[in-house]
Amino acid sequence: MDSDDRTGAFSGPFLDATVSSTTVFLTPGGREEIALAADALPESLQESLPQDPDCETAALLRMVVLPQIEGACSWPDLVSRLRSKGFGLGFRSGRMILSRLDSGAEVCTGRSLGAPLRALALRLGRPALRLSRDGQSAQLQG
Repeated sequence: MDSDDRTGAFSGPFLDATVSSTTVFLTPGGREEIALAADALPESLQESLPQDPDCETAALLRMVVLPQIEGACSWPDLVSRLRSKGFGLGFRSGRMILSRLDSGAEVCTGRSLGAPLRALALRLGRPALRLSRDGQSAQLQG
């Protein structure tokens, strides 16, 4: 059985190599180059993301939101489906963020729902985003 550790190395009976990636983040202090596992972020960027919901909240969110995500055939369709359930969609630090429409409060990331942005981009295509002035957040165009 293949496994991956937190450093991004993969090993197993059919794969005997180490795979690592380097990601460049532009921070207010300058350019910061960091070797990352596939889903790791620098601590300064993790602080700007919503915390994962507790297990009961996550289960309820998955019951309501995941069918909408799985049934969407395009990004505009996904936004429409989420809006009908009272949720909005945003992006920050390379992550998809679910928010409440009534208060604007950020609820969680797509990854904590079991629907990471990478998987959605493979299925729905790359999202067309409009970058905000802060350089870290974005909204879907259109």
